[in-house]
Amino acid sequence: MKVEGHEVPLFQRATAIPGMLLFGTFTVVIAKILFQTEGRGRYGHKKHLYTKPWLQTVAMFVGMLGCLLVLEIYRIVTNNLKKAVVSHKRVYFISIVPSMFDLIATSLMNIGLLWIPASIWQMLRGSMVVFSAIFSVIFLKRKLYVFHWVGVFIVVCALVLVGIACIKSDVGDYNVTHELVGIFLVVGAQVIQASQIIVEDHLLHNVKVNPLLIVGLEGLWGTVVTIGVFLPIVAHTPEKWGEGFHEDTIDSLYMMKYSGQIVGLTIAYIFAILGYNMFGMFVTNMFTAVHRTILEAVRTFCIWVVDLIIHYGISRSFGEEWNKWSFMELGGFVLLMCGMFVYNGIVQLPGLKYPNKKKKSEEQPILEETSSDESDLTPQLSDTD
Repeated sequence: MKVEGHEVPLFQRATAIPGMLLFGTFTVVIAKILFQTEGRGRYGHKKHLYTKPWLQTVAMFVGMLGCLLVLEIYRIVTNNLKKAVVSHKRVYFISIVPSMFDLIATSLMNIGLLWIPASIWQMLRGSMVVFSAIFSVIFLKRKLYVFHWVGVFIVVCALVLVGIACIKSDVGDYNVTHELVGIFLVVGAQVIQASQIIVEDHLLHNVKVNPLLIVGLEGLWGTVVTIGVFLPIVAHTPEKWGEGFHEDTIDSLYMMKYSGQIVGLTIAYIFAILGYNMFGMFVTNMFTAVHRTILEAVRTFCIWVVDLIIHYGISRSFGEEWNKWSFMELGGFVLLMCGMFVYNGIVQLPGLKYPNKKKKSEEQPILEETSSDESDLTPQLSDTD
């Protein structure tokens, strides 16, 4: 298999899709398990949940930061040391801007994950399509066809179904208010991540560097700013604001001290983020946006299945259960995938105009997944969560 005239190594061809699905699934599953894990903190022996979304954001950025080490190892192994000096040195500084978008979006999504199931959390990230389409038209002056807007409409309908299923299912110990806040935080975070795509397109469109360098630099800046600025801020917010908006970092460190499980899960999460970014880059290099859309659908399904297996096969304290409202969630998931497929032209509707293949790549709005969550293969420059 050749990409842009270069032979893709067998290792990449064999591991890209399985690696992306495996690590992409476990980034979300491990994050949710961490929030459901109890441990002793700084105030005595009473156990409480490890609800630490801001420290989780730090762990995500550390995983992204590991991409710099992977890139350096790659250069040494391939004897490509001369390319270690980047011609566009400004990338080291301008990467701080998209990393700040990523920081805010990921933190909001981590807080939202406290109160909603992992499968619904992942499905709600599909709202990225809606905001990316709108921003592509407004800021990037991209042309959208009728089928794009039909796809966006289907996605919105699907998200409404998924949101209702979340509220009606009464999962966990949280009330409807918590669930609504969680839904709005996750959807709101997609507005920020859609803005991140626009910023990256504007700042980095003429910069030709390895995507791992971009991800690693965003991880570097994100780690520094989250630890130096945001952790002290949330540590000094009023405790009555509640979990997610107040976070005691000292308590978090005590919980890690007393719980090997929390430490192990955090390390596993960091490596899952690193693996997801690595294999996500392989997928980005070898496949089209159409393939990535299909893989993202499979990833969402895998997250749900793994959570069900954990709940019923390992421990009822983790994962998520199946209830009567899960059928509505399943319907929302199917509708969401239909909307994605229509938007990306995988499913073509009769009577609608579609761009020819030569123009399609130029006119298609930017929607490949990035970082975060994250990131979340949307967008293409940074696959985080």
